[in-house]
Amino acid sequence: MKYKQLIESLKNEYFFYSHNIDGDYLYMSPSVKAILGYDVEEAKLGLLKHMTDSKLNDKAKKTQKKSATGVKQNTFHLELFAKDGSIKVLAITESPLYNETGELISIEGVAHDVTRHVEREKTIRQQNDKLKQQTEELEATIADLKQTQSQLVQSEKMRALGNLIAGVAHEINTPIGAINASIDNISRSLDAAIENLYILFTRLSEHELKVFLEVMNMIDRKKPPMVSKEKRYYKKLVKEKLDNAGFEDTYTMTDHVIYLNLYKTVDQIIALLKVDNPEFILKSIRDIYSVRKNAENIKMAVEKASKVVYALKRFTHKDQGMAKELSNLKENIDMVLTLHHNRIKQGIDVIQNYDDDLPLISCYPDELVQVWNNLVSNAIQAMNNKGQLTITIKNLGERIQVSIADTGCGIPEKIQQKIFEPFFTTKKAGEGTGIGLELVSKIIEKHRGNLEFESKVGEGTTFTVTLPVN
Repeated sequence: MKYKQLIESLKNEYFFYSHNIDGDYLYMSPSVKAILGYDVEEAKLGLLKHMTDSKLNDKAKKTQKKSATGVKQNTFHLELFAKDGSIKVLAITESPLYNETGELISIEGVAHDVTRHVEREKTIRQQNDKLKQQTEELEATIADLKQTQSQLVQSEKMRALGNLIAGVAHEINTPIGAINASIDNISRSLDAAIENLYILFTRLSEHELKVFLEVMNMIDRKKPPMVSKEKRYYKKLVKEKLDNAGFEDTYTMTDHVIYLNLYKTVDQIIALLKVDNPEFILKSIRDIYSVRKNAENIKMAVEKASKVVYALKRFTHKDQGMAKELSNLKENIDMVLTLHHNRIKQGIDVIQNYDDDLPLISCYPDELVQVWNNLVSNAIQAMNNKGQLTITIKNLGERIQVSIADTGCGIPEKIQQKIFEPFFTTKKAGEGTGIGLELVSKIIEKHRGNLEFESKVGEGTTFTVTLPVN
């Protein structure tokens, strides 16, 4: 061969050969021994004849291309048994050699030992297949965990809601009772007013009718209801002035004046009521005003019930992984306080220290409601429904800080490191799942916020949540 010396100096990863059209080998480079274990003569005797016939190997893959000289080449992979019984994978390229007349005289080929490369590829494929399977199993596990977490979150919300049910029922029953009472009052007042209309417009003098209208216009409908101590003071004051003015049924007239919110203008009322029928005029005014006053009571009761129902609806709403939305933390916390109002009013003084310029924050509102509910509920329970609950919201610029402090029993130092662990609880069996604070921690982490607390036994606990505004 023309380049025999150069060929035989190449690395032992290659060997070269040449055979005639009958398949008899004309040349075999010595490096065949390093690759297959056969010396040149052994290889020539027949083993490598199989290399020229891809049909003898099902795994042989032929492709055809042109060399730089324009001669077509066959390229394929072939697996052969080496002398020691091992399998070698060879990448083979064969080129035909023609004489001057264009007659095929021989085939020249080069075999490259790619066994290690193929084995590496096989190992990588196996590892990739294994990794793919593990990834799929991990994704399935993560999906199961997410579903389980979602169920735990909803379960915790339902458990917390169960603790609120009695108080919420009372909060709804109270306005319903007020509505029923107001309706009864309206019916009685209307009946009495209708009965007095004939007398009012036929028997009263023109002057008395003017007094009636003037007193009606003096009623202050925006005055808030008096506390008991204040009411006792004004009752005594009004009665004394009515007695001194010489009126007869001062007890009844005092009740009318107080009911009509005229107690601060009693001197003007006394001057106007120097007529023949002062008691009748005040009672007629009261009957008419009572309809309006009870209608306003119904409106306030409906608003209160609606507020509780809205709070319940928001609290029980199940988050479906929706996008973040802008939310008002103050409104969310007030909603939670509404749900706990029945427990709070038993003996808890709520102090709310909110900055005036609080921004809306980008968050998952339903999840944060779960945070505030858990922290407020724990605080109320720690105080056994009696004490001081202080809620502070501060605007820190790019962040907003919420602190919920109680004057309860405090958390013993030996368990402070465990309170965020899943299923850890100090409550009695059936009263808690032990996942409340763990969920709080996860939700705050999801919002990229911080959760800290300070606690002293016998003095109380403060939880502080810091959240980014955007």
